[in-house]
Amino acid sequence: MTTKLPQKFTKIGNKPVVIIPIEVWESIKDQLEDLEILKSKFLKNKIKKARAEKKLYSSKDVKRILKI
Repeated sequence: MTTKLPQKFTKIGNKPVVIIPIEVWESIKDQLEDLEILKSKFLKNKIKKARAEKKLYSSKDVKRILKI
């Protein structure tokens, strides 16, 4: 399936430009980040390990770990 561009469209340099509302872009960006996480075997394994560990930290421990 090919999409035809309208006769009049905006270009920056030699490339056509798509203009979308910020809210739509933020939604797309969030979905892309989620997709990257899902595709990452490293992060997937790290999340799986953390969920299995079920170790709890007190706020004092978290502050110490993050050096806050």
